[in-house]
Amino acid sequence: MLKIVVLSDLHLRPKGILVNGLDAHDRLVQGIDWLNRAHADADLCVLAGDLVDTGDKASYEALKHQVMRAKVPVEMTIGNHDDRDTFVSVFGKGQLSETGFVDKALDLHGHRIIILDSAITGAPAGRLEPAQLHWLTQRLEEAADRPVIVIVHHHANPLGTIVDKIILENGMAFARALSRHKDIRQVIAGHVHYTSTATWMGIPFTTIAGGHYSVQALLDPTEPAPKLTGPAQMAVVLGSPDATTVHFDDYINGNPRLSGR
Repeated sequence: MLKIVVLSDLHLRPKGILVNGLDAHDRLVQGIDWLNRAHADADLCVLAGDLVDTGDKASYEALKHQVMRAKVPVEMTIGNHDDRDTFVSVFGKGQLSETGFVDKALDLHGHRIIILDSAITGAPAGRLEPAQLHWLTQRLEEAADRPVIVIVHHHANPLGTIVDKIILENGMAFARALSRHKDIRQVIAGHVHYTSTATWMGIPFTTIAGGHYSVQALLDPTEPAPKLTGPAQMAVVLGSPDATTVHFDDYINGNPRLSGR
């Protein structure tokens, strides 16, 4: 059985600096604590972009300290709030693939895991460059005999809310590349700060709320989404030869437990 934990949208700043009124550092500490307590049996934890809030080195250094606390292997990619060069200066050039982006492919328990860097420097929307789409196609061809899970920061499938203004710009090209593989189990993204599931172009897509603020997903593409203090959420992905299940684990949640539970 494969088990992967995915966190996104940490928006980390150094300890003591609030981000949108929230202590992102404390929330990440709680997230790593929960990962170690509840999911120490995971094969992998993926941090799916917007690792820090302003792309500064001090925040990446704080992130590195927290990653070192994790009891499971951690892989990362970046989002629109990140700075690729600064990220690499802290975590090393080994984070980059031959594409020049933070793209990775791993094989675990009969699955291929593909992690993609969809960040455009200085822009809130995302894009996968031609070299990345070519690299993706190659990695999919190599894994023709096994199920694939893809993790990326930006959502590719239209959600019908205001966040579609900052979608993956070439989502259709991404979906066409994926559709060449017969067994894409999940495409998991962050970015939008809320939970959604969809099937688009015959492919299952999921977004998670992430570790910082969440938003209320108003089904009106012109209506700004109200920001909420939570939940802070991680996806727990369980994979077997016959099934892939995504659980949404709210490690910070304002709902108190009922008595006796």
